[in-house]
Amino acid sequence: MRNLKRISLILVVTLTLVASVSFASTNFTDVDNHWAETYIDYLASEGLISGFPDGTFKPNETLTRAQVSSILSNELSLSPVPASFPDVSASHWANGHIGAVVSQGIMNGYPDGSFRPDNPMTRAEVSAVIAAAYNMTQSTSNSPFSDLDQNHWSFSNVMALVDDYVISGYPDGTFRPNNSMSRAEFSVVMSKAINPQFTQEAALTSEALDIAQILKDEDMAALAGYAHPVDGIRFSPYYYIENSHQVFTAAQIPNLLADNSVYFWGIQDGSGFDIDETPQDYFDRYVNARDFTSPDETVYNNVIARGNLINNIPSFYPNAVFVELHVEGTQQYSGMDWRSLYLIFEGYNGDFYLIGIANGEWTT
Repeated sequence: MRNLKRISLILVVTLTLVASVSFASTNFTDVDNHWAETYIDYLASEGLISGFPDGTFKPNETLTRAQVSSILSNELSLSPVPASFPDVSASHWANGHIGAVVSQGIMNGYPDGSFRPDNPMTRAEVSAVIAAAYNMTQSTSNSPFSDLDQNHWSFSNVMALVDDYVISGYPDGTFRPNNSMSRAEFSVVMSKAINPQFTQEAALTSEALDIAQILKDEDMAALAGYAHPVDGIRFSPYYYIENSHQVFTAAQIPNLLADNSVYFWGIQDGSGFDIDETPQDYFDRYVNARDFTSPDETVYNNVIARGNLINNIPSFYPNAVFVELHVEGTQQYSGMDWRSLYLIFEGYNGDFYLIGIANGEWTT
């Protein structure tokens, strides 16, 4: 039902998060404006990864097994354990780190008894050690990748990271499990594995699309599972939210569309008339007027000016984040018949729940 497995860990951070995440620049000379700069800066600020004496980070180079052992051992605060591999000497700089991660079952040696500390790690291998280090488990069985099926030795590990929004494939639909992972790629995966800030947007956006399908299907029992346990869900006919807009609790929602009572939902913009409708009529007009399961644009926690109403979602829900699913208007009406569905989430007891559903449209 609910799939937010990792974004619920640090509500102090998530409740203040806006659309982007940034950290103090590390001044690596070769990562300025790099696609992975934010993640590299984050790991460097945490003291988990460093650059080279010449001031570079070399984002396209690979990380060795010894380096990954060191990063994971430090991040998990593992006590050093002597490594017992013939190719890892007692004086090897990563001996204690390698022994530590092996003792925890995070990494293993090879069948011939070696560890091969200087070997680069593949995307499949990194997936396996990250899944082991952070107890990530697979929840879906269908691979989205054309080059990775259930027979691959690391399939369940890769899918565990995919399910937790920690790793993804390439635009051509491949995962390339045997490709060596670059330092930049590892920085992204590691950052997402340890800090929920980096996966929140992907997780809540996915959640919003799931809810859009539930609303389209009018599966109110399923919708109730997403409702805020205390505050329920407020239904707002416009993205200018008011206290007078109808709120229904999680217990009321399963039978909501079977309720033939007429409720006051707000004031119709332009005419000033009361919006007095049954829940089903309200849904038809203000919730399911468009198919939001395949929106033309998905906007995460950012107000995009579209109509002439003030969007007060951020001020009305100061501790929430929202996802806008936007459907463009048609040429027949010069695009003025656009619609947006706003799904508003708020943290409660270490998880995110749906607290508001608002309609967006052109008003006069």
